[in-house]
Amino acid sequence: MTKETDWRFPLASRWVLVAALIVLPLLVVQSVRLGQQVLLRLEGLSTAATDNMQWVMSQAEVEHLKLDAAAGAARQAKDLPLLRRRFDIYYSRIATFQESPLFQELRDNEAGSKLLSDLSARLDRLADLIDVSDEQLIENISQVRSELNQNGDKVRELALFGVVMQVEGTEAKRLQLFDILYQLGWVILALFAAIAITALMLAQMYRRGRQLAEERSRAAAQMEAMISSSLDAILVVDTEGRIQAFNGAAETIFGYNSAEVIGQKMQELIIPMHLREAHARGMARFLNTGQTKVIGAGRVQLEGLRKSGEIFPVELSVSLSQSGQDMVFVSFMRDISDRMQAEEELRTARDDALAGERAKANLLTVMSHEMRTPLTGVLGAIDLLEDTDPSGEQMRYLQAMRVSGELLLHHVNDVLQLSRLEAGVDPEKIRVFDLKELAEGLIESQQATAKSRGIDLSLHCSLGPSSVVAGRPRAIQQALLNLIANAVKFTNEGAVSVDIQRLPETDVVDFHVADTGPGIPQEDLQRIFEEFTMLDSSYRRGNEGTGLGLAITRRIVQAMDGEITCESELGEGSLFSMSLPLPVASAPMVKAEAQSDQEQETSAVLIVEDNDINRLLLEKMLIQQGQRVTTAAGGLEAVNCAEAGSFDLILMDISMPEVDGIEAIRRIRARKLAEGTDIVALTAHAAAEDHARILDAGFAEVITKPISKQELADVIARRAGRTPVLPEVNQDENIVQFFDALGPERARGFLATYCEDVERLKAALAEAEELTTELRQEAHRLAGSAAVLGLTRFRELMLEIEHAEGCDITQIELLDEIWCEAESFLSVHMCA
Repeated sequence: MTKETDWRFPLASRWVLVAALIVLPLLVVQSVRLGQQVLLRLEGLSTAATDNMQWVMSQAEVEHLKLDAAAGAARQAKDLPLLRRRFDIYYSRIATFQESPLFQELRDNEAGSKLLSDLSARLDRLADLIDVSDEQLIENISQVRSELNQNGDKVRELALFGVVMQVEGTEAKRLQLFDILYQLGWVILALFAAIAITALMLAQMYRRGRQLAEERSRAAAQMEAMISSSLDAILVVDTEGRIQAFNGAAETIFGYNSAEVIGQKMQELIIPMHLREAHARGMARFLNTGQTKVIGAGRVQLEGLRKSGEIFPVELSVSLSQSGQDMVFVSFMRDISDRMQAEEELRTARDDALAGERAKANLLTVMSHEMRTPLTGVLGAIDLLEDTDPSGEQMRYLQAMRVSGELLLHHVNDVLQLSRLEAGVDPEKIRVFDLKELAEGLIESQQATAKSRGIDLSLHCSLGPSSVVAGRPRAIQQALLNLIANAVKFTNEGAVSVDIQRLPETDVVDFHVADTGPGIPQEDLQRIFEEFTMLDSSYRRGNEGTGLGLAITRRIVQAMDGEITCESELGEGSLFSMSLPLPVASAPMVKAEAQSDQEQETSAVLIVEDNDINRLLLEKMLIQQGQRVTTAAGGLEAVNCAEAGSFDLILMDISMPEVDGIEAIRRIRARKLAEGTDIVALTAHAAAEDHARILDAGFAEVITKPISKQELADVIARRAGRTPVLPEVNQDENIVQFFDALGPERARGFLATYCEDVERLKAALAEAEELTTELRQEAHRLAGSAAVLGLTRFRELMLEIEHAEGCDITQIELLDEIWCEAESFLSVHMCA
């Protein structure tokens, strides 16, 4: 029997029972009504009434004969009273026929009515003959007897007619009685049937009720077994928060046994103190408004309280069970302490892995930076050797050294740039430039290499009415150069074409670099944009490289919200396509023209830097570029300078004591000082989130320390609108720039002071029990100077001390080691 049948059958039985209960009273009423009719019919057929009517009718005939006898005997006056009495009796008998309800049927019958009319008419005539004086009655005796003789047949006929009619009426009544008895029999039969059906239904419902009770008992037993064997804690709580059920898992999880908690307030036993108020508010809200947050919301993570007082994480699911006015909450809870611990371990493992990746990236960056410094020396030495009139063979060796050195420097620069792109450091600002002019310059720079390989390198530009656009020229130049250089490198005696075109009525410019090289297999098209990927990594590969060029190009394009794709056919060549948003621009070109007129003009620059060495170095570098420089040693002094003077550009350090760079720019902008002047941030913080925070404060851009002379010249050109004249500099080593800027004697003095400051910091750290604000500020100041001097490891250690979590000092031994290394490096320059 299916579940559907189970619930339909009782419903049908209930309907049958209801119908039987409705029919039963009707049948009872009908049987009573028919019974009453039977009684009435039987009464109508009773023998007393029949005998009375027959006796009256026979008496009429008897009285008629007596009247006739009295009339025959009347001779004298003394006989007349008897005659008159007999007539009166006979008259009353006939009147009974006319008036008594017993003879209504007789009167209603046509023949009976005619007989009664004849008898009545004759009776009237006899009354006229009898109701006279005695003398006249004696004379009327003969007429009376004649009328009586004629009346005798009518009286007999009436008696016979009455008997016949009575017989017929009695027969009809008996038939009607039989019909009623027949109907009464069917009603009684139906009544018994209805009673039988009702009894049957009641019996069936009784069996069904017992079956349902047994099923519910089994289901309750199964549910109780499920609850008791469940691995999750199951609690049943009423609307007052009192526990009604507490299974075995709940006993294990919370440490209570069932007898301890049944009837007790749940919130006082298993809800932590800090969650009880919120629980009470939630219960009150639900009971008053029906609004739910946790009930029926699925799995929710909260905290539970054990009997021991331990607070632990639980996963909770609450459902509402309502039967009539009774309402309870069924809660399923699972102890997720182990899972949370496992997740925390996974997060720790992930963070460790990410930290490892960052450490690897930092190592690559540091190593690349450290390799670039000696490479610069090697290439500079090659330049010096070329000026010493070497022999032809020596020149070939020097050329080989130069090519190898420049190639190695290129690889190192690729690693450095990839690291900077990943960190999002120093994104190039959007500028207005001539895209066609940029592309033509690139093509011209690659023509010599292309011709040496027998390649026809061509450019086709279709940029519409104007080739001046707004974008990042340095990034576009590098991305395009990477694609062109790759095409030239992998093509032998073929053609490389560069097509640049603007899509109609859009800001998008498409770049296509096509070559006739060997092509790329389809399965490798996606790999070519991955870092350190070389399609031919065998020892027989014909082209050198780190596998970073296309990866860097893709990151550059993505940083400009563009797309890069590649299509290729083996043996046919490759087509690299870039799509970049480059809207048409025109106004800044006027500035560029004006700039040419101001090339020889100087700019007024305010330097805000708390580090004496950095401030002095920046001042010297800008003076060498012909700028007019004002310096400020802190944020408050910078605000005063901005109020007192007018500047074309303000270069401001971020981390300064008392009033830092963020607060200084806020005060300057709030007081509407230096309006129209860009304020550029100088900071040692390289993280992208730090740069975003600084830009949000209102700085025009962020420059990461250390800053070179060329970077200073670029920022002045961008922000002050003037191009400084840079002196010829062949050395980019940080400490050499430092000596060039300050002069040897003054630089040595600063280095000696710097060494003394470091020693004082070391002594203070050794004696201090915790990192104080003063120690952190001093570490920050020394880190800035270390960046200027090129002391990378020492700078990073100072920054770690500055931003160390907590107050513990754990870097003393490492500080001794790194400072010993840095001091040895500085001592060479101090003694030179």
